[in-house]
Amino acid sequence: MGTGRRLTLMPQRYRILRYESGVEIDLVEILTDHKGSVTAVAFSPNCKIFASASRDGTVRFWDLPECKKGLTVNLNQPTLSISFSPDSKWLAIGSYGGAVSFCSVSDKKVTKTFELGQEVVQAVAFSPDGKLLAIGSGVWSESERRFAIGKLRILQTGSEEVVNSWEDFKSPVSSVAFSPDGQLLAASSWDGLVRVLRTSEGSLNYALRAYTGWVRCIAFSPDGDLLGTAGFSFLPMGSWWETPIPIWKAKDGTPSGSLRVGTLGFIRGHRGSINAIAFSPDGQLLASGGNDKTIKIWHIDGVLLCSIEGHIGLVNTVAFSPDGQLLTSGDSNGTIMCWHIRFNFR
Repeated sequence: MGTGRRLTLMPQRYRILRYESGVEIDLVEILTDHKGSVTAVAFSPNCKIFASASRDGTVRFWDLPECKKGLTVNLNQPTLSISFSPDSKWLAIGSYGGAVSFCSVSDKKVTKTFELGQEVVQAVAFSPDGKLLAIGSGVWSESERRFAIGKLRILQTGSEEVVNSWEDFKSPVSSVAFSPDGQLLAASSWDGLVRVLRTSEGSLNYALRAYTGWVRCIAFSPDGDLLGTAGFSFLPMGSWWETPIPIWKAKDGTPSGSLRVGTLGFIRGHRGSINAIAFSPDGQLLASGGNDKTIKIWHIDGVLLCSIEGHIGLVNTVAFSPDGQLLTSGDSNGTIMCWHIRFNFR
């Protein structure tokens, strides 16, 4: 890798700060159709479309590779999370109104809904074989006017039968992710904890504290060896807030080498909360987005490759396409930005 720094100016307010050679990023499209905060973006496994969820109550589909607008599904309530099934036939949608909707990708229609009552569905994720759906939620207490507890469920797809559930989270479940082999299920929560469960047994494999504040997002590396966490920690007033991205050994969460105790790596760079992370399909890159309105691209060894500026709102979500050629990011202003990414530093 090189050590030079180049500044590439983009049209209008967009720019890319390159800290290392070997990575090239071009702006493909800016999408402003959502009228509320973009909460999630996800690519279909067959790489034909990507979907975006928003607090405006809609899920929008976009055709690839041009990132052109397709059909829109109106849920009439804020949508917070989405996940494509491995066969690209279904999109699971978690909403503020306490429901998980299953949308047929072929005709973009909701065909069935799983109701959870007085809960806000923060996270959904299909298992790698598509037979299970993990659902993370927060239970709202009307009397206390706050989220009382968090719940995690595993749903059998097709029958919509709950095959396992955990109701002992002390705060809402914010993110869920299956390991690539489906053996582990990770769930994060607003209390800064990440629990990693054995999918088949439903037993706790281990728990770790990633932050003193919230954990907003978790992601397994494609080979299943690593688990990345994004969030924030509470610091004294006036402290300089540079938030790290802990990278853990996914198998057992044990320390490795001489780096920070409990982590395999410790990536720094964002100011304030980190809201989203995503591994590239080959596992070499990690993208992150946060409250500083930037997207950062890292090599997995912890080297910051570039920082992308341009979002007006807080960056809530990032995702790589399955072929690794596109990166999408969504913000609190309702904007989605699509980037073409190439690298040659192997």
